[in-house]
Parts: sequence; structure tokens; C-alpha cells
Amino acid sequence: MRDDLGPSLVVLGAATAALGLLQPNLAPLVALGLAAVAVGLLATWEPRAREAIVAKLSEAGWENVSALIQAMGLPPKAYYLPSSAAGRPVAVVAASPPEKVARDALIFKTGGSPALVLSTPGTKALEICRDLPEDLGEALRSCLVNNLGLARSVAVAQRGGEYVVEYRGASAPPIYEKLLARSALGSAIASITAAVAAEVLNRPVEIISEKRDGKTHVVVLR
Repeated sequence: MRDDLGPSLVVLGAATAALGLLQPNLAPLVALGLAAVAVGLLATWEPRAREAIVAKLSEAGWENVSALIQAMGLPPKAYYLPSSAAGRPVAVVAASPPEKVARDALIFKTGGSPALVLSTPGTKALEICRDLPEDLGEALRSCLVNNLGLARSVAVAQRGGEYVVEYRGASAPPIYEKLLARSALGSAIASITAAVAAEVLNRPVEIISEKRDGKTHVVVLR
């Protein structure tokens, strides 16, 4: 509904202004129409501009995360853990899936190699999306579609030990698209998908692949 408000005001305002121009002695109607067009343009573009600014400002933090991953010599690979394993939903960047995670740890060793514990977009999304259904498809619909509004619909298919999640009408700000953190954590939508899956399935989850084609976004989990 909010996405349709701006364009609707632009169309209504343009029609009102045109009517005022075509009819004599209706200058106030022209002014009203132009005002509606202006409000419609602001409603359409201002939220998007604000999202772009916030995403840009957040790059500083993700640049530091990317530098830390690189300095530790870690492969850009994250394993999403449920809150039952680490006290809160987190992603662990490590060479192999961690057997356990110390509570409130930032850096620890697993299998003799270093590992980095990170809060992710999925961590924060789960703070918003509470009381998730036990079914993965319903949980993703409740969180990403109904609560966050990042997609219009979602479908989940199980293929062997993998889950193929397909979003239609997907839209999310590019938080860290050109940074190493993106390779490790996946996109914002993929991160939230993996975090929700880890919480619902109550086990570590990794992102195998993701592909975006226009407004369709496919995330494959294991």
C-alpha cells in the first residue's frame, strides 16, 4: 500500500491539474493538482533516497568486518547458527562448521583454526520477526514478506539435503554488495533467509548459492 501511494498521488494530481487548465476560472484546482504531484514525487523518492543514505553510512562497519576477515586469513564462508547454539542468532566465519560456540565470543578456535562470530542482517531481522512458525516456508513468509516487506511472495522446495527458496518481488538495500563481507554472509535477503532457517531447523545452515533475476531472488541453503 505504501509503495502505491506516491504514484497514485502523482496520477491524481496530474489529472486534477489538467482539469483545472481545461476549465476556466479553476486556477485553485491547478494549484491543488500540482501540490498533489509534488507530494506524490516526495512520497515515491524520499524513502528510497533515505535507504540509500543509510546503506552508504553502514558501509564503514562492513568495511571493518571485511578487513577483519581478511586479516585473520579466513575463507569468505559463513555458517549461520541458531540462538540455541550461541545464545543468539549469529554467523560464524570459519574454515569448517563449528562444533560449538562460546557464549558472547567474538573470536575463537574451531578445529585448530580461527573463527569469527558476527551479528548479521539476519540477526537483527529475527529481533523483529518473533514467534516464527515451525514450518520453514511459513516462517520465511511471516518474516520477510509480512514483517519486513522485502518480498511479495516466497516459495520453498526441498531438494535432498538442500532448501531452494524463491522470492518474487524481492527488494532489499545493497548493504555491502562490493565488500568481502558479501561473499561470506550473502546478500541481506540471503542472510535473513539463512538466519530464519537456522532458527526454525535448529541447526547450522550455510548458503550454497544465490541468484537474482530482476525481482526474483533464489537462495539455496544446506
